[in-house]
Amino acid sequence: MEKLTLECRAKINLAIDVLGKREDGYHDVEMILKEIALSDRMTLTLRTDGKIVISSDSAALPLGEGNLAYRAARLFFDHLGRTEGVEIHIEKRIPMGAGLGGGSADAAGVLKGLNAMFGNPFDVDTLMRLGARLGADVPFCVLGGCAKATGIGDILTPLPMPPALHCVIAKPEPSVSTKWVYENLDLSKRPDGLNVSEVAEGIRRGDLSAICQNAANILETVTVPAYPIVGWIKEAFLESGAVLSLMSGSGSAVFGLFTTQQEAKDGASQAKQYTDAVFIV
Repeated sequence: MEKLTLECRAKINLAIDVLGKREDGYHDVEMILKEIALSDRMTLTLRTDGKIVISSDSAALPLGEGNLAYRAARLFFDHLGRTEGVEIHIEKRIPMGAGLGGGSADAAGVLKGLNAMFGNPFDVDTLMRLGARLGADVPFCVLGGCAKATGIGDILTPLPMPPALHCVIAKPEPSVSTKWVYENLDLSKRPDGLNVSEVAEGIRRGDLSAICQNAANILETVTVPAYPIVGWIKEAFLESGAVLSLMSGSGSAVFGLFTTQQEAKDGASQAKQYTDAVFIV
């Protein structure tokens, strides 16, 4: 197979808790991740000259080693022991700096895509281990579906998909640095009701009420005071009938989950007061 096109799906976090800071500078976390239909489209074309070349329809996307997709390709070829190269074209749809895992999704897409093109030499666990060397969200983007994550986010326990809902994503203009959020996190400030294990149990039982009652994102305690627009979008979604609205990851994207398509449309309309980057997925 010389050429392959695939969809690289974004993720949202149905709950995030941070348990403490580790000696290596990372944080131990407990979170629920779920893939969504919002995706980047990636086309991989093998090269014989050993070069890794990235192109994109987004001028904001780094095209060299600063791109996780580039590093994923280099890691894959090194692990495989091959000298081929690849051209990676990314049609960017997942907003950047949003907490939606766009870079991680692209890196996972490279690992999965190249693996398929070379006849699947590596199983999913191996691809996830490679992904963990690139970033904490990459293993989940390899796995997909829904999962509980612990450790630094790289230890995954698969979960069934939660009850189907209409999801609206809004990405305000400010982009948020994950590093800055964690540096300013005060673990004594906790959202009311946050219990990641209970969210996971609610998902296993298909209990939407339990999911919503226990879901929260501790990182909002840093981001919302600094970027009030995140809180405004949350309120817009909730006032439009969302059963749950949270910031995804470290932000700045916010999602709302709705039981009806009309409520989702109303929520999207309200969110457009604050940003043009609104997606119903």
